[in-house]
Amino acid sequence: MSPLEITLVILLVTIIAFVSGKVPFSVISTGIILALILTGIKTPAEAFGGFINTNVVMFVAMFVIGAGLTKTPLIDKAQSLVIRYKNNMRMLIFLSCVAGAFLGAITSATATAAIMIPLLVCIANDIGVSRSKLLYPSMACANIATQMTFLGQGASNMAWNDVMMQAGAPTPLHIWDFTIARIPMLTIAILYMTFVGYKLMPDIPNEQFSDAAHTASESEKLSPFKRNLAVLIVLVSIAMMLLENVIGVKMYLTSCIGATALVLTGVLTEKEALNSIHQPTIFLFAGVLALSDAIQTTGAGDVVADWMIRLLGDTTNPYIIMLVFFLVPFILTQVMSNLATLTIFIPLVTSACIRMGVDPRAAVVGVITASCVSIMTPMAAPCQIMIIEPGGYTLKDYLKCGTPLALILIVVSVFFLPTLYPFA
Repeated sequence: MSPLEITLVILLVTIIAFVSGKVPFSVISTGIILALILTGIKTPAEAFGGFINTNVVMFVAMFVIGAGLTKTPLIDKAQSLVIRYKNNMRMLIFLSCVAGAFLGAITSATATAAIMIPLLVCIANDIGVSRSKLLYPSMACANIATQMTFLGQGASNMAWNDVMMQAGAPTPLHIWDFTIARIPMLTIAILYMTFVGYKLMPDIPNEQFSDAAHTASESEKLSPFKRNLAVLIVLVSIAMMLLENVIGVKMYLTSCIGATALVLTGVLTEKEALNSIHQPTIFLFAGVLALSDAIQTTGAGDVVADWMIRLLGDTTNPYIIMLVFFLVPFILTQVMSNLATLTIFIPLVTSACIRMGVDPRAAVVGVITASCVSIMTPMAAPCQIMIIEPGGYTLKDYLKCGTPLALILIVVSVFFLPTLYPFA
């Protein structure tokens, strides 16, 4: 078997393991890594490289910062703001989705998850609402909002515009085009989660989770000085993460500094810090990173891309063109990284459009949007991996709630983007 075929087999087995719901996540991750090594797809250093990935480092640090957050009165204050909606699930979902979308638009879905998960978990524990109802809707909206502004991950938007222009595009995209194109999708996502999506999520009692003991009462264990110090460290850490592009300090470094400061100042003991790190999530993400990289390096994405161009043939129907250019990267981004999807498909769709004699702007924006609708599997995006354990989700939960929304967004994108940026 070729490396490409072996990688696809490993991907299929991984999906089956997720679907079964009977294989522990750490075992799935270890199986991925061992399979990649034993088949020669990856060297040991490459296969285990996910554990030193900067996103994994940030996750570890943010687990510690999340534990520090439970020692502060911030949770009490957040609880007091939402307690009035304790019996209004739609309003709780709406607020969590708007908060997730806002942070996703100005940072990234990954950073949003690191900030929002401990907050939502603590609030859910305190007011007696299942966290399983809150986490996925919020993170799905954060995903869909990512790259819709020039801040955070969206800072790369104009770089993709440069790639498009260098390939021969006649008209450039402007900085706000990415925001305008995404507003309808994000609005639909928030409304869907508020009125429909949350009903499709499991209603798992918080008492079934091992961290259910985290409540705002823990903040009383600290002296007033240390409580204020904890608030300062957490808020400064989050602010520095949000301003990553301004201050020039990477988010993973900021989170590590914040986590270390919480221990050095005595807000958290070493044992509390270590216990806060959820190892299955770290293992799972490290394994999925290795598999995603293998999908890219073995050429699986390129094979699909070439097939996509052949499928279009000589058609000039803008909706068929848009459907193919959106649907294929959308499918691939469910099992490989967003960046890999963008790297493969933006030059490809631009080149294809130029060859067909059409304006590539709608196709390029479509690829960027499709790569952000990574909500249907836990492998689709880092934030989806981060919530699978805290939310008690299975692959079935992702598919059950994410599929209707994804279908709606595909239809809207296919008809809206060519209208906003005509191919002719």
